[in-house]
Amino acid sequence: MSAGVEKQLRRPVVPLNAASAPDGVIGRFREVLRAQPDVVAVTDSTRELTFAQVAAEAAGVLQALQAVVGSAPSRFVSAGESGLGSGPEPIALLHSHDAGAVCALLAVLASGHPVLVLDPRTPAPRLKLLLERVDVRFCVADSVHAEIATDLVPHVARTSARPDRAAAATLWLNPPDPSSAAVIAFTSGSTGRPKVVANDHRMLVRDAWTNSYATGCYGADDVIAHTLPMAFHAGLMATVGGLLVGCTMKLYDVRGSGIGGLADWIERQQATVMHASPAILRAFVTSGPTSGQLTSLRSLTIAGEAAYGRDVDSVRRLLPAGCTVRNRYGSSETGLIAEFAVHAEDVLADGALSTGFAVGDTVLGLVDDTGQSVLAGESGTVTITAPQVALGYWGDSAATAAAFADNPDRTRTYLSSDVGRFDAEGRLQLLGRRDHSVKIRGYLVEPGEVDAALFGLDGVREAMVVGGVRAGDGLSRLIAYVVSSAERPSAVEIRAALSQRLPGYMVPETVVFLDALPRTDRGKLDRSALPEPPAAVTTGATKRETSDWEDIVGSVWCKVLALPDVGLNDDFFELGGDSLAAQALMALMVSELGVPAEDAASSLLVQAPTLGAFAQRLRRKPDAEHATLIPLRTTGSRPPLFITAGGGGLGVAFVPIIRHLDAEQPVYALQAHALERRGVPDWSVEASARRHIASVRRVQPTGPYYLAGHSFGGLIALEMAHQIRRAGQEVALLVMLDSFPPDPSLIPALPRRSPVARAREIVSLASTGLRTVPGLDQYWRFYQQSSVLHRRYRCQPWPGPTLVVLADSPEREDRAKWAPHLTGDWKMVEVKGGHNSMTRDPDAAETAAVLEEALRQAREAQAARAAFRYPV
Repeated sequence: MSAGVEKQLRRPVVPLNAASAPDGVIGRFREVLRAQPDVVAVTDSTRELTFAQVAAEAAGVLQALQAVVGSAPSRFVSAGESGLGSGPEPIALLHSHDAGAVCALLAVLASGHPVLVLDPRTPAPRLKLLLERVDVRFCVADSVHAEIATDLVPHVARTSARPDRAAAATLWLNPPDPSSAAVIAFTSGSTGRPKVVANDHRMLVRDAWTNSYATGCYGADDVIAHTLPMAFHAGLMATVGGLLVGCTMKLYDVRGSGIGGLADWIERQQATVMHASPAILRAFVTSGPTSGQLTSLRSLTIAGEAAYGRDVDSVRRLLPAGCTVRNRYGSSETGLIAEFAVHAEDVLADGALSTGFAVGDTVLGLVDDTGQSVLAGESGTVTITAPQVALGYWGDSAATAAAFADNPDRTRTYLSSDVGRFDAEGRLQLLGRRDHSVKIRGYLVEPGEVDAALFGLDGVREAMVVGGVRAGDGLSRLIAYVVSSAERPSAVEIRAALSQRLPGYMVPETVVFLDALPRTDRGKLDRSALPEPPAAVTTGATKRETSDWEDIVGSVWCKVLALPDVGLNDDFFELGGDSLAAQALMALMVSELGVPAEDAASSLLVQAPTLGAFAQRLRRKPDAEHATLIPLRTTGSRPPLFITAGGGGLGVAFVPIIRHLDAEQPVYALQAHALERRGVPDWSVEASARRHIASVRRVQPTGPYYLAGHSFGGLIALEMAHQIRRAGQEVALLVMLDSFPPDPSLIPALPRRSPVARAREIVSLASTGLRTVPGLDQYWRFYQQSSVLHRRYRCQPWPGPTLVVLADSPEREDRAKWAPHLTGDWKMVEVKGGHNSMTRDPDAAETAAVLEEALRQAREAQAARAAFRYPV
């Protein structure tokens, strides 16, 4: 629908205001629906729904939910269980980030049951713990997540791709009490036990007002670029706000679709408001948006963690002059609290941005430990007073009484855990938290939860997790101090084990092993006595006096690895380096140190992984024979494994996997011809396979062969297997590491580009490998080339033994469609790591374990076949 047509369909809707709060969510939505039933309310990648259609679909979900709830024994939450008074029990929502989720959310809100929105990306065991904590029996789930939901709760109401619709009036036949709990959400306190915040319908309406009209951020005529997951409290509140303000929400799944296409999508949708966290904003700027793609924006909000002046400066260069950047401060207990608006002409100081002034009718205060207001200029604990804040903490009346207080003027005050002070102009500046919670990539993490997970691991005697700051970039990180009973404790193994139990943002970045945790004279754990963690995991070798060249090379290592110092005997991979860091390192060696591009081959890091050896070897040209075949491990009694890198990928990327394989397993990596040395690249999968087979036969003249490939490399490995078989040789095992099948229809479409950009891409693609390209563009060109070759490739089904390994990626369903292409003995295994992280620690440990077992079974099967053919 065009903007002009939509404008004609829009009738005046009364602007949301503070007086709307007593009407509650359903009462206010009814007003919006009456005013503009045919205005677009929400769109996603496949659907566009008007407000009337949202209401009808929500009514259909509500009827389905009522049928499920009605079939189960009725139960109300008692005052003793909740501490908030009796009422309907909570209902969970487990749904994809799409228009259906908006309708399902509205349906649960209309049911009178408080909704708990779950994150589909959270591991199922942790979701189970959350649901058990609040004793949830019911869940609304879409078809994608219905099976998981049935494992979590006994009663599931399913939504479908073709949803049933009902009369919108169903939503207000029995409207909920506006003062009753509408939403519950998990947060964290200082005790290590997550708290559950309960917000009523009035508070949701008031927060919608403070976010929109009260701050001048947006109104009914705006188009919201909705990128925040609805399981995030900020994303949930933004969704409710869009429905109650009457604007149009355009849903974009950043985690599923990636940040790279966001700018182009904003331009196509003509979005006027964008919500983001500082982490998303930094990634967005790095993705390379142009100012021409963002001309429609007039408000950009950032919230969720500390933002810095450099964050705003980096994006302001791309924004139109009239666009306001709003740094926002809020909490699950209060909604939006304060805002610092930055206009195009404002000059920003270095450091953290101000939190700004209170919004709407909110009143900010600072108190000391006794609850008394602090003097001007002093720091104190932040208090928030407003007509509506949270009802309290579900199931914890003591915590509710400690944090919330009712006032004679019918307002309510919340005592936060944040520490701040007011500047000379009255703006709030946050300084930290009273408790030990840490913000990691926008998530509020309670270290006590990570402590509990650590104590559940074999070999962990004691553990304490604290927050810290990385020296390289100033970002927050989690540091785990562990007392281990293992003979050789491994930080990588601990991180790998935790990643099976916790979301990635809760896995500590640094693990420090101690003989004992420090304690006070009263026997309590003493956080202040914990030793400073090392800058990074190193070999522990001493540093001798270095030459000028070693110092210069070392400075580039420090820049790439975000370390203050690197010793001559420190290992690149032990310091945290991976294939991306290797690419960046080689690009900087060329651009900053003037090293000839043909000399900067990443295989040097395998041959010389320490700084001293690397600096010395860099003086010499890499061996020409290792341009495409990279020896990762040449010793061992087993048949070698040949593993092919993906498009634009380096063979060195597999080093983390190799280090987890048995020492008797030789491994050779294969990468594209001319990737690191000038030459004519292979312009077909078949040609690339022929070249790789020639390299393989120099190492192993005859079969049986053990082949693997990651991503596009899997297709090359598949073609190698076909050619080897046609030559009369045996392939004992073929492993596909998260590869698309040879079916062009499954490959994601390339981002839309302008004709000029497409012409440039064609020219650059045509020169792939023929000339040296500065920076990292060389790898990107080969990645683009692989996409072209992938679409051209066809082959017969493979009849040999095969293992398909699937990573946790948005395309997992399509990457799993190998059945038509495999006619031999094959199986599929899923791993927790992502498409790229499966080759990096800590996820590389699981990938290596799967490979190790597959290789063992293949060797045994091959030996059995050989014994059958040649009996003794």
